Amino acid sequence: MQMPLGPSGFGDGTLVPFADSIWTATTPVRFVGTWFPHVMTVVRLAGGKLLLHSPCRPSNDLIHELARIGTVADVVAPNWFHDLYLTEYRALYPDATFWAPALLRRQRKSLIDRVLDATARPSWFAEMPHVSLSGLLTFDECVFFHGATRTLIVADLLMNACADRRAPSFTRLGYLFFGLNGDLKVFPILRWCGLANRASVRRAARHIFEWNPDRLIVGHGRPIKENVAIQLHAAFRWLCADDSLKIDKPRFSE
Repeated sequence: MQMPLGPSGFGDGTLVPFADSIWTATTPVRFVGTWFPHVMTVVRLAGGKLLLHSPCRPSNDLIHELARIGTVADVVAPNWFHDLYLTEYRALYPDATFWAPALLRRQRKSLIDRVLDATARPSWFAEMPHVSLSGLLTFDECVFFHGATRTLIVADLLMNACADRRAPSFTRLGYLFFGLNGDLKVFPILRWCGLANRASVRRAARHIFEWNPDRLIVGHGRPIKENVAIQLHAAFRWLCADDSLKIDKPRFSE
């Protein structure tokens, strides 16, 4: 398999250690003419098997590296918008369990084994629980928390992507339009249409602040290992218009 053609600075598919038993791999992906980094998270579960979250475009090198660290047992499409490459991964890992929202399960029954929603309780739920953001513009996303490393794993709810001088001019324009400048923020379209999704996003935010993560991996941007509580507090500040969400003082783990 060949690596995707794309501009530099948006990932080359290399498997990169992030925390104990967690790796990331990033490849370029294009959306409405704009290039974004597509981040896959690889988690080695307590039993030693691997879980792939939001699989990015596979390559021979990436598949070899995954085989080196473990056996892929679960493949997770965290929302119905992150279904790229599922066909390729189904062929690569026919014995793995594929998880996705109900919409994808209905549309792609040959690929998806189990529905991923608020009621789903995979065998790894205790070590990596999730909260579901139901709704059209939230893409029915599930957000995960890896307790052992205190890592929050997100697909599209949060973004911190940025485009530098190497990026194509249309991509830089797209980032300007979306207000993406490298700061962590809720996906702009969710904010723009927030009235329809506010309750769902608020529930997710409550869970996130209860988890109090030390690390954060987003689907489109750079992983974060420092000052996560402060950055999450800033990203969700727009929800404070409703006093039912109390996030004025972010908590820090000791």
